[in-house]
Amino acid sequence: MSDDGLPALRPDVVIAPNCMRGYATSSQVATALAEGVRSARPYAGIALCPLADGGDGTLDALEAVRGGLRRPAEADDARGRARSTEWLALDPSTAVVETASVCGLGALRPHELDPLEATSRGVGQIVAAAVDAGATSLVIGLGGTAVVDGGAGALAALGARFVDRFGHPVDPCPRTLTSAVAVDLAPARRRLAGVRLRFLADVSTPLSGNLTTFGAQKGVTAHNRPQAVRALHHLVRLLAEAGDPEAPRRFEEPWFGAGGGTGFGLTAVARATAESGASGVLEIADPEDTVGSAPLVLTAEGVVDEGTWQGKLPGAIARRRAGAGLPTALVAVRVTAPPPEGPMSTHQIARTSSRGAVTGPDLWRGLARAAHQACDQWQGTALLEQA
Repeated sequence: MSDDGLPALRPDVVIAPNCMRGYATSSQVATALAEGVRSARPYAGIALCPLADGGDGTLDALEAVRGGLRRPAEADDARGRARSTEWLALDPSTAVVETASVCGLGALRPHELDPLEATSRGVGQIVAAAVDAGATSLVIGLGGTAVVDGGAGALAALGARFVDRFGHPVDPCPRTLTSAVAVDLAPARRRLAGVRLRFLADVSTPLSGNLTTFGAQKGVTAHNRPQAVRALHHLVRLLAEAGDPEAPRRFEEPWFGAGGGTGFGLTAVARATAESGASGVLEIADPEDTVGSAPLVLTAEGVVDEGTWQGKLPGAIARRRAGAGLPTALVAVRVTAPPPEGPMSTHQIARTSSRGAVTGPDLWRGLARAAHQACDQWQGTALLEQA
């Protein structure tokens, strides 16, 4: 869609950002970037395509292109506190669940992070609510969570029962999970009988590598990391012994590490697939592949780092377009990892010496300025020369 709300026949520039967690939605980011493009190339055709990759903003991105009905629900956040949230009914049998809006990092302050206590229980509660409402196909965005419990909490919310050697219930958070000697998956499997789960993951990291790559942002330290690692390996054994023989293999598979492994656990009790959230959202939101074929694409997220190149939306777009020799500009508040070889550029909003947050008018001006710079850098691109 063009920036004036009308279909664009062939846009010169497509603006397809992710959100900037805690600061701006993908729609807000797209609007600010468009201002910069217009200042640099007043006659360029611009198409706004706010997106997501399975993490924050996935519900908004899919609702924008598919419609649907938002359904309110109560669910526990990562700290186990009851919170009001929503899931999206695309049609009577299809639901969208965003794990970031249930047990996400965005709802917690830094001092509240506790990976040994954080739980995915709320995700299981929302899945149960959607199934109870008639959904048999669930699209679940994995990413942006504050948990590393491998989906054990979500399983418990669906009826799975973790017990110790005396038969007493065990709270399956990483701090106490290793005291469980068995898990009964039958109640959760009955609850999800006939239900299909499609996981849209924001990173390709397997669960075996999740703590190494993303643990620090969730509060994993040298002190608590050994216990978190033990809990995940113990969960794999429990699931395998409970009738999930694929658990050890799935532990090493791409995409199942996203969202703290929530999809890893849920796959033990339902038919499920896991894939690139960026590709999945693009498939739904951009069936004509405007993002893949435009002369220039501007994308964005909060930080361009190593995770960007492991499945996050901006990296996925840039790699996809590089294969066709098309340029992509990545805008971020901070850039800590350079792009791979190819027609890509990165544009940092924050001053190199600044460590503070970039918010409000400074963020909007920074986004517009970065977009202007990107257009100048790629001014030789077809169509931009005349725009």
